[in-house]
Amino acid sequence: MTDRLVGSAADAASQPVTGGSGGQRPGVREVRRRVARHLAVQVDGEGALRDRCAGRIIESALLLLLLRKERALPRVQKELQEYLQRAQPKGTLERVVVDALSGRVCEADELLAGLSGARHGSGMRKRLLLDTILVLCGLLPDGKRPDPREIAPRPQAVWTELTLYAATILYVHDNAGAGADADESGQEPAEYQELLVRRLAAFPARRVWEGNALCHLVALHALHTFRPGSELMREGIEALARLRGPDGGVPFIDGQEVFVTSLAGSALASAPGHERLAARMGQYLASRQHFDGGWGYNEATTQTDVDDTARCVELLRMLDARRYRHGIAAGEEYLCSRTNEAGGFPTYLRGHTSDLDMTAGAVIAMPWDSYGDMLAPAVGVLIDAQRQDGSFEPSWTLSRSSAILRILDALACVPAAETALHRRAAEATARAVAFLDESRGSDGGWGHAPGKDSDVLSTAQALATLARHAPGTDLAKPLAYLTDQQHDDGGFSSIADQAGPRPLPFDFPVLADVQALTALNRLIAHNAA
Repeated sequence: MTDRLVGSAADAASQPVTGGSGGQRPGVREVRRRVARHLAVQVDGEGALRDRCAGRIIESALLLLLLRKERALPRVQKELQEYLQRAQPKGTLERVVVDALSGRVCEADELLAGLSGARHGSGMRKRLLLDTILVLCGLLPDGKRPDPREIAPRPQAVWTELTLYAATILYVHDNAGAGADADESGQEPAEYQELLVRRLAAFPARRVWEGNALCHLVALHALHTFRPGSELMREGIEALARLRGPDGGVPFIDGQEVFVTSLAGSALASAPGHERLAARMGQYLASRQHFDGGWGYNEATTQTDVDDTARCVELLRMLDARRYRHGIAAGEEYLCSRTNEAGGFPTYLRGHTSDLDMTAGAVIAMPWDSYGDMLAPAVGVLIDAQRQDGSFEPSWTLSRSSAILRILDALACVPAAETALHRRAAEATARAVAFLDESRGSDGGWGHAPGKDSDVLSTAQALATLARHAPGTDLAKPLAYLTDQQHDDGGFSSIADQAGPRPLPFDFPVLADVQALTALNRLIAHNAA
């Protein structure tokens, strides 16, 4: 990159970039200073960054339908209807849901086409959740509804288990009523009801269950079939209605403060003048570690996962490896307990399908000299998963550059002494860099995929990748694109890049600031080097 940005390599980080109209853009360091300050003021006194998830059509529709069934909160019903009328659908699924609630006709062929795209890479459990949503909205054509009891029993993440209970209750209620036969595990429908009630009641009253609004809504729809108007129902409705944001919609989850704080802490730790703030963020994260050694995505959930654990371990090691040595060691032990036999890492539980993002995160978080025997197969999984065009399948995000950034950072952890693996990692890196180079838009930015409109998150993640893994690349135009997107207050905005349940997008706006700062940090660091 470097000297082709603006003048010499030594001057590039401080000099302004010339705009296309002859005007002067602020220098890289000034852009970084502004976004770092904008990000820093959003961190609270405890050290947490508590951004709000934007409202989403699916959850808002499910709450509206539930309120209609329960004949509750007419004012909230009206406000949800207004939100759905003005919300902009993201994809076919959301559009047909809005059409259905608005009384407009939805063709089955269009719906099935949307389902086909939504099921990509999601597996049977994700498909079951999507199908259950569509059933509740009255959108799944006759004969297309699967029996939840066909899914083989196995340990699941807490929200997956609750969803299975709810989906089974709804299926039995709609198809056979109280006289339904027991399923293959020997459980009667009443046992699923008891399990669902027990799980809901175990969580603090008037709180969104495990912080997951979508799962809570599906469970309450199931609860309505056998305990309408109950206290558990009223408390759940109250929590979900209160969760609505300024846009009037219900978000997917009620917060993501652990995940967001870990990313923002890493970015601010590398921004001059914010070291003490980053240290406070590290203290906050250390206090949120669970007894199993892992971390969850927010303060409410009891479910730990590989992604948040890897990111928290990575930040604590960066901040003060000695001070946090016990927490880091527990986090490493947690990660070791999750690795699959083939070398990859799942999101939640050992034996689940390995995930590229999780695998890359574990490789980054764990020192090679201590865990090389375990990490080498994990790197092999990453390299083997590379597509012919040089990209990787996105995981819990939607942009190709997001997956590439995480995986190339992991591949860079392979020591030169691992000669064969190091060579394969270098070859995979070169192919991924070539993909980014070829998929860059004419405006200098990147979108979720080749041919898509450029957005800040995809561009920042591609810029961060190239700054570190492709020295000598001319990044003046991508930097100019990113600089032009900065608001007067120093912040950035972007389209949603996270997905849950995959591939449905959800948005935490602050992540645009976090990824932009990360890219600028890398740009300056590698320029100086």
